Amino acid sequence: MRVNYLQLIAPRSGVFHLLSHCHPEVEGAEFVVFANPARRYVDCTDGVCRLLGYERSEMLARSIEHVSFHEGEVSKLFAEYLRRGQMDGEFVLRHKDGNPIPIRYRAFVFDDGCAAAVWEPIKDWRELYLSALVEIDSAKLKHKAGIALLAVQQRTQELKAVPATPHSEQHSLRDAATALQSLLKSS
Repeated sequence: MRVNYLQLIAPRSGVFHLLSHCHPEVEGAEFVVFANPARRYVDCTDGVCRLLGYERSEMLARSIEHVSFHEGEVSKLFAEYLRRGQMDGEFVLRHKDGNPIPIRYRAFVFDDGCAAAVWEPIKDWRELYLSALVEIDSAKLKHKAGIALLAVQQRTQELKAVPATPHSEQHSLRDAATALQSLLKSS
């Protein structure tokens, strides 16, 4: 799938022009968003709409804060991203129903001013848990442990709805939650 970013440019004359372009860094990705400097979404792929549970018109009426699980982090993180011109890491989005969605992201500010990000949902809580356990930077550790704890809690909730849940995964989830809470207290 090729992603074309369409942007309305409003010159002083008041006449709007449509600018269409694409970037190889986001081509072929299922989950791509484009945002303006005010942190409002201006375009996204259909995959993003499915992932977050929004219709396209609803998604384009949202800001990054509206779909972020930790809204308070967005302003500082976005400013750093714009300053650096790119960023990658883990983040937690908020589904329309309020549930957390852990993702990995790669974000780019292109020479033409286009700001885009490619998301990849993280489906296995173990990956986030192990990533937190091996983190040695205390600032990153707190962030990673918080994301991992949300994923553990979400998986625990999912398993409550399954009548025949394997005891071993429940036990692993309890152990992981305890370890992550301990890491968060010590950092």
